[in-house]
Amino acid sequence: MGTDRPMGTRGGQAGFTLIELLTVLVILSILMAFLVPRLAGAGDAAKQKLTRAYLVQLEAAASEYELEFGDYPPSQFEAVWGQAPNLTNMGAETFLAALFSDQWDPPNLAEDKLINMDGDAARKTITGLGTRDLFEFSDEWGNPIAYFHRRDYGRSDTYLSYDNETGELLESSVRSLDNPLTRGPYKRRSFQLISPGLDGRFGTPDDICNFERDQE
Repeated sequence: MGTDRPMGTRGGQAGFTLIELLTVLVILSILMAFLVPRLAGAGDAAKQKLTRAYLVQLEAAASEYELEFGDYPPSQFEAVWGQAPNLTNMGAETFLAALFSDQWDPPNLAEDKLINMDGDAARKTITGLGTRDLFEFSDEWGNPIAYFHRRDYGRSDTYLSYDNETGELLESSVRSLDNPLTRGPYKRRSFQLISPGLDGRFGTPDDICNFERDQE
């Protein structure tokens, strides 16, 4: 004699109910709200580390230049280059022009980090790059890295950068930085490199430099 098989409800096996689907969606949205900022933060932390490493590379290139020519790259336009088209991003532009000069065998610096934020050009070709464009070295957010030779500490330079949150093009007055403990400039015998950092704004605490900043 056969045994009757228990009857099951097909509706319970057909799939998720609407309430179950909504519950899953709510859980997923909570997880996304929790994870996305942390993933973005991890990306920003990586960019900060890469920018610091790039400043070390640029600092080494400038030291090679100093050994070759007896001084670090200038942060103002040299007379042999002719008249500067403007003063915007000047230190960054002259720093790059010196390192890519055709007067020496320059260090191996990747050209994919070059930008021309203000779109200017010299009256003649002053680098070995084969163009009159006055490029700047960029950080990991695509903003120019400011440069000051020790002779120009205290000078106020105009720099363009993008706010990394809003995308707004900013015009900032940038100066070399002083150590609040010594009341003198950082890197007093050489030069300063300054990235506007995560927020894209010069002069804020997240600026990345070729030195460790002391707290007041």
